Order: sequence, then C-alpha cells, then structure tokens
Amino acid sequence: MKEEFNIVLNNIDETRIFARNISKFLKSPMIICLYGEVGTGKTTFCRFLINSLSKKKIKVLSPTFPILQVYNLEKLKIWHYDFYRLKNKDEILSLDFDIATNDCVLIEWPQLLEDLIPKDRIDINFLDGKCLISRNIKIHFNGRFKKIKDKICTQLKKK
Repeated sequence: MKEEFNIVLNNIDETRIFARNISKFLKSPMIICLYGEVGTGKTTFCRFLINSLSKKKIKVLSPTFPILQVYNLEKLKIWHYDFYRLKNKDEILSLDFDIATNDCVLIEWPQLLEDLIPKDRIDINFLDGKCLISRNIKIHFNGRFKKIKDKICTQLKKK
C-alpha cells in the first residue's frame, strides 16, 4: 500500500482549504515536517493551519529568526519550528524539542535534524520551487500515521 498522497494547489485559496482540512486531524502528539525550498509556501501553510484552529485571527510569523513560535490554542498547543538557521544538533536541546513532541509540532526545514525527529510523523513536501500559479504537494505518512492516511486523503480530495 502506497503511503503517499499527491495534490495540486492551484491558488492561495486552495492552500487555505488544504491547511483547514489537515487541521481537522491535528491532535497531540503529532509532528508535521514541512519540506521545500525558500518561498514554496511552508510558512503560509502554517499560518492558515494555525488560524483555522483559532477562534480569533492570529498573526503567525515565520520562525526563521526566533527558530520557534509557540501557539497556545484552546484545544491544542502548537510548536512551530524553523530549523533553517540551526548549525548543529545540540542547538535543538535549548529549544525544548523533547517537551514539544508531547504536543503538536510543525517543523520547517526538518532535513537538518531529521535523525532527531520521531519516525511517527507526516511529511509534507512543497514542490515546484517558487511557481506562483500552482504547487504540487506530496504528503507521506510515517509510522502510526499510516493508519489515518485514508481518512486524511478522503478529506483532501473533497477540496
């Protein structure tokens, strides 16, 4: 059984819907790793995802410089990491990553510390570089998340 799902997002509204649909399945503990080059939509996806879970609009900023932003929502705590600027694996220890994995974690640029990230996770790869018209997204379900793949994919197909 293939544990991957591909979707094309044709515009920003479809990205918002995609994030909202993924948010329906968020729970603790859960890790979502976001892959893709600079400008491919990782932070935009996070912004839509976090706001779809909030009762009020939240200003979701890129965690590139602070490396971590934490959002205490009504039903979920989300740790939003951006590992782009990390230089060595020891830096992750000062960012409470071991504590964060008990909640919901979004990680941009996870490849820099991939061997420290639990295997039970969902990987979302934003392909096509900086294409402004559409984005190809590849979702890979790992570990225990293979069990919910069909539910998530059914929801995503509804767009």
